Amino acid sequence: MLRRARFSIRCLARLLATALGVAALLVRASHAADESPQANKAAPAIAHEAADPLDFQQARPLLEKHCFACHGDKKQEGGVNFSALSDVASILSQRALWHKAQAALAGEEMPPEPEKTGFSAADRARLTNWIENRVEKIDPASPIYLDPGPPLVRQFTRAEYERTMRELLRIDFDPASAAGIAEEQTATGYANLAGSQLITEPLMEKYFAAAEAALDYLFTADVKRSWRLKGARESLFAARPGAQLSAHAAAAQCLGPFLRRAYRRPLQEGELDRVLAIADRALQQGDSFDLAVRKAMKPVLVSPYFLYSLETDQRPPGSHEAYPITDHELAVRLSYFLWASMPDDALFTLADENVLSQPDVLRWQVQRMLADPKAYALTDYFGMQWLQLQRLHRALPSKDFFPALTGSLKNDMEQETRHFFDALRTKDHRVLDLLDANYTYANAELAQFYGLRLSPDKKPLGNDFEEVALRPEDHRGGLLAMSSILTLTSHTDRTKPTSRGKWILEVLLGTPPPPPPANVSQLTTPKGHAEPKTFREKLALHASEASCAACHKRIDPLGFALENYDAIGAWREQVAGAPVDNAGRLPGEEAFHGPDGLKRILHARQDQFVRNFTVQLLTYALGRNIEYYDEAAVAEIDQELARQDYRFSALVLGVVNSRPFRYRRNLGSP
Repeated sequence: MLRRARFSIRCLARLLATALGVAALLVRASHAADESPQANKAAPAIAHEAADPLDFQQARPLLEKHCFACHGDKKQEGGVNFSALSDVASILSQRALWHKAQAALAGEEMPPEPEKTGFSAADRARLTNWIENRVEKIDPASPIYLDPGPPLVRQFTRAEYERTMRELLRIDFDPASAAGIAEEQTATGYANLAGSQLITEPLMEKYFAAAEAALDYLFTADVKRSWRLKGARESLFAARPGAQLSAHAAAAQCLGPFLRRAYRRPLQEGELDRVLAIADRALQQGDSFDLAVRKAMKPVLVSPYFLYSLETDQRPPGSHEAYPITDHELAVRLSYFLWASMPDDALFTLADENVLSQPDVLRWQVQRMLADPKAYALTDYFGMQWLQLQRLHRALPSKDFFPALTGSLKNDMEQETRHFFDALRTKDHRVLDLLDANYTYANAELAQFYGLRLSPDKKPLGNDFEEVALRPEDHRGGLLAMSSILTLTSHTDRTKPTSRGKWILEVLLGTPPPPPPANVSQLTTPKGHAEPKTFREKLALHASEASCAACHKRIDPLGFALENYDAIGAWREQVAGAPVDNAGRLPGEEAFHGPDGLKRILHARQDQFVRNFTVQLLTYALGRNIEYYDEAAVAEIDQELARQDYRFSALVLGVVNSRPFRYRRNLGSP
């Protein structure tokens, strides 16, 4: 009997996994742009409403005549192939390349020998004008930028599943851990990106186990030990059968609200009836009312309508028209963006009244949700993934070389960064504080490690973290002065300037360098060369290799500017008895020294940092990578952010009000 029950559960798991797998394949098909090279991405149909929105025929003949010989199908100097750029997607996805081409045209570096092909001053002006007005200029009214992006079917992350189960069932219990559902492994990026999600058969079986464990807790745990559990049962069993109420009617009053909250939308015709049929059958077989309700709840908890965020097509099949999402869909997008969980009763009520999308109501709700402790999810699942802080616990520095690096100190390092990032939300700080700030968060142990001196009127720090005012001589302020970041980018026994510079380019500026060549050499001294006296000389010798030089010129100066911090972030003035060598010079820029000089460099690139932060938050909010058709939305968010003094709440509200967040197309639309 037990074997047969187990078999039926496995069969049902396979059937559901197959159905969910089909949905996941639709996700991947609709979001294939995330997994293919930029130059090969197909433009969405919405961009073709104009015959040639980029007027590319103005530029292509010039490129064919004067550029294809060196940058075409047969020859790609510098890895550039202009002949591969032929449609809206391939052209606009290569904005950085066009920017370089424009600079080369302005400096008369391209083409190198214009007389050979008859490249005239008029040709140069025509091509330059095309790049400026058709590629670099963003016209928000252009059909190119009205596409809200691919419609996605997003499945729960492990964290979203856990938090949603707790909210839905109103229990203080983690069914994901009970069923062994693992955390997603993400070296970079975010766990909620739809293009990388897929429910497998083993995961589906774990969802069955998790549902069973959660229901077992809800129905059988001792209510005397948990007031919350008692309230959960009372909330679920809003009615019971009696003289005036049939068991079927009572089950409808219990399961109707539960099903609506589970699916996070109004119920469609027949959905409640199908669930009630399970309860009715159980009652007919002699089960108690409670057990019948429990049996009816389990299929809901493994339904695609629960495990996925499914939105309804509002246009005829085949249409590629963009349209606003419904208020209920907006409530779901909002809650999983800010809380990583389901909407609460207030959001459901406003969605039922169709007023959530009204500007004043939406603004008030965003402010309310940011003030709620549940919005710490932004720090947990956005901030820490963006900053790659999960690497801290695998960081290489060893206690053998750095005795101060205790487990508690490493935890304090992480907590400083968490408190600092979350203060953007709780205190509505400026996002520019991430680059530099006159405050940080510390407890007694971390303050002692940093050598912070508190003002005389401030009581001594304890184990709890508090905001601490910084002075210039503290050599702290912003992410780059935090030991968490400095430690996760270090080696076992020394700093690692290349890793620190790469982290700045990748995380803060959004311009990650390409991976090193497969045959790149290690830091060894070639034969015939004198042994370098310093690590900087050794790295410079390595970076002089032709395959490495270009990237190291961008990376290493940034990392060496942080040499005043040792491998675990302690401040130092000397290394091996000599003054710290903290000088840097980026290509085409003046030299700078130390963390303060580096911060000046980053402030000069403030717009680049802000744009990248916007792109990162929008990526997390949408559950997909940002593409060329999102550029108008990014630019609009950044403009409003600047007008609002770069306050974090302005960034969040900008994301929520953006076209890709508020609009969609039909699933499977061309």
